[in-house]
Amino acid sequence: MRGVLFLFALEFVFTQALPAQTNFWRQSEHALALLNGSNIVWQIVADPAQGKPYFHPLATPGGTLLTDLRPPDHPWHRGLWFSWKFINGLNYWEEDHQTHRSEGATELVEEKLQPHDDGSATLKFSLNYHPWNAPAVLTEQRTIEISAPTDGRYEMNWTSEFTAVTNVSLTRTPLPGEPDGKSYGGYAGLSLRLNKARCDWTFSNSSGATGVTALHGQPASWLKFSAGTNLPAVTIFDDAQNLRHPSPWYANQEMPFFSPALLFSKSLTLAPGEKLTLHYKILITDHDAQNQSSK
Repeated sequence: MRGVLFLFALEFVFTQALPAQTNFWRQSEHALALLNGSNIVWQIVADPAQGKPYFHPLATPGGTLLTDLRPPDHPWHRGLWFSWKFINGLNYWEEDHQTHRSEGATELVEEKLQPHDDGSATLKFSLNYHPWNAPAVLTEQRTIEISAPTDGRYEMNWTSEFTAVTNVSLTRTPLPGEPDGKSYGGYAGLSLRLNKARCDWTFSNSSGATGVTALHGQPASWLKFSAGTNLPAVTIFDDAQNLRHPSPWYANQEMPFFSPALLFSKSLTLAPGEKLTLHYKILITDHDAQNQSSK
């Protein structure tokens, strides 16, 4: 009976936020999803067997699907997720096509997926980064606070605190003009692989630039991917306290894909015991306003 009362209360709360909608939680051992009727608004998957936690499906409250999961061109892309590229020379990003393992292990040590009665949620993760069958060289404590959908929008506040256990070198694929540079170099960190059906959407940033050519690799306080004014959009904000703020951004229209690329311009080293804390906000809306991202 208590469970029935909980679902009734949750349905009432969300009905006020999203009229004529029925919303409730669906939770399993390693996943949590917020449902709007039969549609998933967002789902977090935190399976130790897969290592990196990820959001998929990730949608607007009205049902526009934003993410793609393990597309054939890059099967290690996981909706909305975080991955370093190289740690101490080992690749933690790409996976072997047969073993589905990266050179370095991103180990999910513990997860706590806590839904709240008002439709918000708190997600906490402990992760270790290390060579396979070796001790951790880097640890992470991650907290993601997700608001309840209201007025066709919700946001995620993401905090990751990394602590170096040993000397740590964080690097990325080199850029053109650097030794062994590649045209696709520069990516690492928080990343969003979008649904292929969104290829006709437009990138814009806090500096007023529009389109990948103008904003790729350029510093900005936020980057938005939008279908247009008063239409669905997703925006990632780089917190003013983050190292190297405003961050350079990595953007690809064809996938589509974008990321606040902390390492885009240069690598980063951490001494034993040194911490790196990163804060991001992800805003998802059905009705993007022209000045919404500046709020």
